[in-house]
Amino acid sequence: MLDPEAVDLDELGAALDDRTPGTTWYIDPRTGAVTARTDDTAPAEGLLRIQPAGSHAGYQDMAQFVAAVHHRRAADLLDRAISGRGAFRRFKDTLVEFPELREQWFRYRDARSRRRAVRWLADQGIVERAAAERLAAQLPDPVAGDGDLPSAVAVDLGMLYGDRLERVLVFGSWVHGDGPGEHDLQLLVVLAEPFAPWEELRRMDDVLWRHTERSGLAVTALPVRAADLAEPEGALLRRAVAEARVVT
Repeated sequence: MLDPEAVDLDELGAALDDRTPGTTWYIDPRTGAVTARTDDTAPAEGLLRIQPAGSHAGYQDMAQFVAAVHHRRAADLLDRAISGRGAFRRFKDTLVEFPELREQWFRYRDARSRRRAVRWLADQGIVERAAAERLAAQLPDPVAGDGDLPSAVAVDLGMLYGDRLERVLVFGSWVHGDGPGEHDLQLLVVLAEPFAPWEELRRMDDVLWRHTERSGLAVTALPVRAADLAEPEGALLRRAVAEARVVT
């Protein structure tokens, strides 16, 4: 039987999702090559026609993604979008308002599509079932929701500060089990000299507000120097340093 890794799973997944009138997809069970035809001529001998899947699987992907979204406003809007006729179009349009979630959706959708493709290969007897399940296990769903929010803020702070940004740490509810999703995001932003705390807060304000607006959570930051972490002053900084985790 064919090695499932020899098949372009993204292409096969697209074929299974394609319900374009006049387009027919085929796979060569000997090589795993996937091709599309848009005419009525007979395919080459030995090719297997790929019957498109129904829309149920795609709808289920949307529903399960929405159920995992922690962003309160986005979850509410997406839940409304997938109700009734036109759900796919409304879901797509709603995601435009939330760029970070949109990127997460693409990763989530692609993982689901690849798993369906590899299991379809097993159902058709093109690959061994055990090999298909091993490969499917290597294609887990990415985490949906706003778990990437600290990283997204850190990237923007890096663009803002360049080499002056030494590292970003998260503390509070996001590191001791109460978040992410329902609680505010608290960050320690470690900066090199020259350092003026109030000026740094003013400079970061636009970045923090943009992510607050997108996520529906209050994103706050405490600018510090590396020396402040070594000898923290004040109860808030001591607590933050004690529980802080580096954002990756």
